Amino acid sequence: MMGDTKGEADKTTTGVSEQLSIIAQKIASLNTKPDLVLVGGDLCCGDELPSDSPLWNYSIQFLNWKQAMKPVFDYSTNTGIPIYPVRGNHDNCQNEGATVPALKQAYYDAFSAYVPANGPNNGTNDNQVGFSYSFTHNNVNFVVADQYFYYNQTPGLEGYHDLDRAWVTQQFQQSSSPYKVFMAHEPFFMTVGRDQDEHFFGTNTVGLLNREDFWNALGTNGVQLYLTGHIHNESIASTTNDYGNTIIQLMEGTGGASLFPLIDKHDPGVDVLHTNDLFGFALATVSDTSMTIQYYSLHTNDNSWTVSDYVTSISPNQEVPEASTAVLLAPALAVLTARGLRKRRGS
Repeated sequence: MMGDTKGEADKTTTGVSEQLSIIAQKIASLNTKPDLVLVGGDLCCGDELPSDSPLWNYSIQFLNWKQAMKPVFDYSTNTGIPIYPVRGNHDNCQNEGATVPALKQAYYDAFSAYVPANGPNNGTNDNQVGFSYSFTHNNVNFVVADQYFYYNQTPGLEGYHDLDRAWVTQQFQQSSSPYKVFMAHEPFFMTVGRDQDEHFFGTNTVGLLNREDFWNALGTNGVQLYLTGHIHNESIASTTNDYGNTIIQLMEGTGGASLFPLIDKHDPGVDVLHTNDLFGFALATVSDTSMTIQYYSLHTNDNSWTVSDYVTSISPNQEVPEASTAVLLAPALAVLTARGLRKRRGS
């Protein structure tokens, strides 16, 4: 699991980080090769470029990304460890503005053939096939959601403040897998002190209620892990929804983009378990009895690697809720508590 692999816009000649190929080589050299690699967005610089850059031909950036990831998966021969990406804002519009059509098309052309074609198709302007998708591998159900189909032009809330929440929860509700993992680019909870605009749903009353509704729906449908990025460091946090379900938000924004400082500031009700500001990736090992996640860090002074003493352990779902008891998305009606979430019972 990794994310945020873009280069530095004012220096890059490829659109991708110089560290990405080093990370890819390490993944490929692991003693036990992973079954798959999840990439949580911001693959390339996208439209964050000097005006005279040849990389405004966005397809070149994604070709360079594929070349850097060749040790993991060779796109020319379709061999290696399968890679499952999702778009980040830099793969759509770097300043959270309206979608850049050519950038969206370049991403689709580069990756749609390599992911399941089962995403939601809600019409011409909201056809997410090739962008959002779900799949099950062994005993893990994965749902991957694109966050850039719903642009909000409201003053003070410009950007993307929703996703197809109903489709996401439906995918998890239909699955009986003991482990369920959700991936999208932007975090739902602040864990390391970035600005308020890093809250994907926003910080107004409606945004906080939408976040709670969605978090309730994820947890009661068995989701244990939310994999995200956007913030360029590593933080693992635990949250508990209104029904007592614990979900880990794993922010793995250490794939090569310029690292952000760690600040001891986070949302109320969020328990930050571990932070790190080195490049690297997370490795999950899944058995019948546990999902164990280790954290690999690259030391750029000598290109050596270490594995953190901190480990995340996730237990399997013992019982998958029936459709009648699992929470789907309901209208947001209630009072906010001090931690930004309301206490509400019922489906």
